[in-house]
Amino acid sequence: MKFSKRVGAVRRSTRRRGLATAAVAAVAASLLAACGGGDSSGSGASGETPEQVTMVLRNDVDTFDPMLTAAENGAVQMYEALYDTLVRRNWKTGDYEPAMATSWEITPTKIDFALKDGLKCSDGSDLLPSDVQKSLERLADPKTGSIYTGRFFGAGGVKQIVADDEANTVSVEVNEPHTDLIDSMATAFIVCPKGLADTEALATTPQGSGPYKLTSMKRGDTYELEAWGSPALEDPESVPAQLTYRVVTSDSTRANLVDTGDADIVSVIGRDSKRLEASVEPIQGKAFQADSIVFNQRPGAPFADERLRRVAAQAIDATSYTKAASFDVGEAVDTLATPNMDCYVESNGEIGLKLDKDQAKADLEAAGYGPGGKELSVRLLGYDLQNSGPEYVADALRELGIKVDITNGTLAQAAGVVYGDAGEWDVMVFPMNAPAPHLYPAVTKMSSNLGEGGSYNFGRVRNEEFDRYAKLAPASTGDERCENWSKAEAALLERTDVVPMMWPIANYFSKDLTFETGYRTTDLRTIRVKG
Repeated sequence: MKFSKRVGAVRRSTRRRGLATAAVAAVAASLLAACGGGDSSGSGASGETPEQVTMVLRNDVDTFDPMLTAAENGAVQMYEALYDTLVRRNWKTGDYEPAMATSWEITPTKIDFALKDGLKCSDGSDLLPSDVQKSLERLADPKTGSIYTGRFFGAGGVKQIVADDEANTVSVEVNEPHTDLIDSMATAFIVCPKGLADTEALATTPQGSGPYKLTSMKRGDTYELEAWGSPALEDPESVPAQLTYRVVTSDSTRANLVDTGDADIVSVIGRDSKRLEASVEPIQGKAFQADSIVFNQRPGAPFADERLRRVAAQAIDATSYTKAASFDVGEAVDTLATPNMDCYVESNGEIGLKLDKDQAKADLEAAGYGPGGKELSVRLLGYDLQNSGPEYVADALRELGIKVDITNGTLAQAAGVVYGDAGEWDVMVFPMNAPAPHLYPAVTKMSSNLGEGGSYNFGRVRNEEFDRYAKLAPASTGDERCENWSKAEAALLERTDVVPMMWPIANYFSKDLTFETGYRTTDLRTIRVKG
């Protein structure tokens, strides 16, 4: 068998109940006893990679095209299995490590990658440097419509991507200095040639370069994956041989799966976390960047008026929002950069406006609204994982006499509205979090440096100070880089273009396994049996 060199007989699934009934488990136990050996507990040896893992996704995969996703937990966790990247970021150390590339040389505008020999797609076809080039070129092309193009390649865009199949190298060169380019390559998933040949079909049929291939799926419910021995893996035995993803959108239902043992790795982001913490110590996945109030500032929209943005900022309390949205699993914050990020400056938290309902009412009246004035009506966007957070925001604004219409849906639906050109929204607590430990992803959402349409500057923010420092920061290094990012963040806070609310945290629970994780993605290469 393909995995005969693994410790299959010794390192059985850490939890058979995720895939088998109790009756089957009982029969297996009796057979093992009859054979005179075997560990009927189903647990592997401490420190070993488990043979099979069942992991629960918080939502379904919106698309198998990693360039066009809304990037919620379900999608990015799937991409972690199905697609690979040139480099990987070590969650524990923050260092960049080999993936498809073995080594690289970096300048402010260019990275030269030497690739591993014999790279292949999960269908067994060869994956050449020129194939990697074409995948990156599609991501870099503004016509693709990816919301990640600007973040990955900077304001100047790509100058050229060059592959040499004979030398087994790929070079990525951008037009303007972009010191975060290496970080971008850690999440620039490589799509195989079949996917590039039919990008419409790619939405429903993955064409992967990653360590797993999809063997069966029931959309919205269950996905079965199998490791195929990808040559991009540093160690072929570093990932579980079999992987099951279950989609469970209810936080309480996910929590119950921990109690029953019907899943091995479960993330909980709401009130049920407290109950589980009494018996299982969680592994925290902390996001980069705070969930923050953002505004539609298109001409004629209510919050194009800075006075009204200030009203909202003083009416809404970060602590109360965090309780409503996460039941205090997350942490209330007053900076856009979170404490786990590069260039975090705690003192920037003193810049933004604080809760002051009396002042909010006075400012609303001064702007011509409220009793005796005009009626203010705003459209609030929310999404399912925010629990009662949107309702808290709506109630806080209604308390001032503002009329609020709420539209709730999935994050993908909310993103479709926000990233669209129609501007059919006014205010939202937006999940600013990204897989990058720096503030450049905020540039793609809040700056005019990258353009004015579609994914760039979705709220049409016009903040010259932010644009200036957001352009300087990626072109600088060391203390100068952090000083520029600090000034860029300060510019947003001073004009109330963003109002930080919550540091998103997901508590991951497992009775038998340990692993490294972020807010959205667990590193499959780090899953091991607990000691």
